[in-house]
Amino acid sequence: MNDDGTLAGIITDGDLRRLLQKTTDVTGLSAEQAMTKNPKTIRKGTLASAALQEMETYSITQLVVLDGEKKPVGIVHLHDLVRAGLGGDSSA
Repeated sequence: MNDDGTLAGIITDGDLRRLLQKTTDVTGLSAEQAMTKNPKTIRKGTLASAALQEMETYSITQLVVLDGEKKPVGIVHLHDLVRAGLGGDSSA
């Protein structure tokens, strides 16, 4: 989070895998050094089907949900959408 409460970034499993390919000693690294600084996001109130479309477009599995002030209020994951009955492709 930034000082104003807006999203600074996220650390994904992909970020950690790429980091560990470069170094196995992560003890001195900060979250800022490991994170994705401009992750894909959606606005609170966006339809779940639109969230799924974004994930498919960018080949990602999660989106950070932002409120009207660009502050994070949650995360929607592909598995959440599948459990809700969206995304009939079982290979996802």
